[in-house]
Amino acid sequence: MSDVNFTIREQEYWFHVSPQEALPLAGQVNIDFDLNKVSQFFKDVKAADQNLLRETTARLLLANTGLFSEIRQFLGISDKRAYLDLSYISSRMPHPNATTALCGCDPWSLARHPLTFFINMLNGAKGADVQKQAALMMADYLLKHGLMESAPSFAEMPISVLKILYARLISPKEYQQRAAKRRGHGCEAALATILYGIGLDITPADKASNPMGARDPNVNLANMQIVDRLVGKTHSFDMVIKQQKNARILIQSLIHTSDPGQYGVNKSDETVSIIRDIRKWTQENNTRPVELWALLDGVGFSENKPDTINKLLANVDYFVQIQTLYKAALRAHALGLTKINAIRFSRTYSTAQIAQLTALYVPNGVVVLKGETQPQNGQWRSISAGHADIYID
Repeated sequence: MSDVNFTIREQEYWFHVSPQEALPLAGQVNIDFDLNKVSQFFKDVKAADQNLLRETTARLLLANTGLFSEIRQFLGISDKRAYLDLSYISSRMPHPNATTALCGCDPWSLARHPLTFFINMLNGAKGADVQKQAALMMADYLLKHGLMESAPSFAEMPISVLKILYARLISPKEYQQRAAKRRGHGCEAALATILYGIGLDITPADKASNPMGARDPNVNLANMQIVDRLVGKTHSFDMVIKQQKNARILIQSLIHTSDPGQYGVNKSDETVSIIRDIRKWTQENNTRPVELWALLDGVGFSENKPDTINKLLANVDYFVQIQTLYKAALRAHALGLTKINAIRFSRTYSTAQIAQLTALYVPNGVVVLKGETQPQNGQWRSISAGHADIYID
């Protein structure tokens, strides 16, 4: 029965929530590869002498190093599962020419390496001896995960059948895993583009142009300074809006197109702690107030509303979604960080909805354009911001 009594914020969130395909991607998700080479790999494994299967598989991987990433998909191994497993395995294998583990690290460091790290080892980046050991290690890994049992069936499939299998069963799973992170960063880039467009001072400066690579800023909530990361002393944010070089708005981004799980619960608990520190700071430093904003979107929150989205909405000063990016510009205007001249809401809104949004979010001095009404000043620039266009000088 708790779902019956929605707060205004909860109503707004669910009204504007976006399904997965409506959330922007940062870059492209590339999952295409040569199925002919995959087919030949399975044929060669099937035809191999069983007593030399390990060596044959290693040789095949060395002959075409990119095949490891492709074969593991057919064996149901995700990218993350593969690199975490190989990071552990390589940390326990002795280096042929050094006192470190095969990966070049000390065994107790349990360093995490991306899959490209191991592909580079196959390419000889760490020397010929390491290359050979890496090939045997990765061959063992594929064999342990069913390569020998699967190869005969895959080897006998025509390319047309492999293509259907890949498109209908393998590709969607791989695509989902790769796309999830890119959608979160894509949403951040969309918000950053609006913030830059209205002239705000943002950290990181390259969030809009390089959302996957931009380094998240860390903030010491005791003095609201952007500092280097220090475990237990700082908090990471996806963006910080500055005013006169001081932190003015801290932005957290949480995009969940599937079950947020324990991560979402923990993140909402962390938000409760963060907002307490921010409000304490603002109370004690009223000449340098700080707000906490959240970029929240995705239908995945419906899996556990009370412990995730409801708690998040109740413990942030402001929130925006992909459909309501215009709210960021309107709030920035209200705080004196920029000047918004006018706004035109999308026709997806009814007259009553526009009236409600205007009452909730449009500050004094911002003109709400209706129908075909044109801005009085022809020099104003328009910026698309979700389900509205905003107009600036």
